[in-house]
Amino acid sequence: MDAYSRPSHSLTELHMPIPTAKPFWTYVFMAVDIFIFVVMTLAGGTQNPAVLDRFGANNAWLIATQQEYWRLFTANFIHIGIAHLAFNMFALFQLGRQIESLYGRRRFLAIYLLSGLSGAIFSYMLTQGRSAGASTALFGLFGALVVYFYKHREMLGRLGQQQLIYLGVILLINIIIGLSPGSNIDNWGHFGGFIGGLILGWFLCPRYALVDPFARAFAPVLSERRRPELSNGIVMDTNSLARQAFPVAAFALGLVALTLIATAMQRPFAP
Repeated sequence: MDAYSRPSHSLTELHMPIPTAKPFWTYVFMAVDIFIFVVMTLAGGTQNPAVLDRFGANNAWLIATQQEYWRLFTANFIHIGIAHLAFNMFALFQLGRQIESLYGRRRFLAIYLLSGLSGAIFSYMLTQGRSAGASTALFGLFGALVVYFYKHREMLGRLGQQQLIYLGVILLINIIIGLSPGSNIDNWGHFGGFIGGLILGWFLCPRYALVDPFARAFAPVLSERRRPELSNGIVMDTNSLARQAFPVAAFALGLVALTLIATAMQRPFAP
């Protein structure tokens, strides 16, 4: 916090708009997922095990025995059947635009890709089946949204509390569906993505402050005693991906370590 900003709790009284970004990566990921689905359909079908393996599904024994670690990334862009694709694209359209608008493009990109990897690694470590889908990253976005409304619950007042309750209900419903017999849902992948989103969201969550742009422009030539009082300022997000480079890098290194542990756990099960 610098001399030109006020704590975020003052924003509640001022009723000033918060800064938002125009979604971009949300639409890019949707286009990529749909394109890959079409190509896989033409190649033999998205429910064909051979096609799924060829295009990079999360297959534990191929990763453990052939060191095909790239599958942990590519699996997040593959979908099994049109219903799977349609459901995830609807969720990405809803969640993605909201998170990218609130967190900004760069932080959204980090959360989406790294939480997707987190979910894929949990799935690789704790299951032996074949899995794929954007839901690992989507649960990461869900976790980041929970963090946002928790951290800004005072600023948002009743709206923030209602959103937290709503998100809790949605999470509970997903858990019940995932644990239902015959659901074929990768619960460990969802769990890993959600945990990744919570961790990344905690560090990358927007931090709002009322800032006087005029005072900031003249900061180099103003002494501490002559700095002007904040008057007609604007709300700015003082957090950024660059500011949180160390915790994000530490999270990525943690994923590498977790992958090595997962490989050691899976090798005894490899055919």
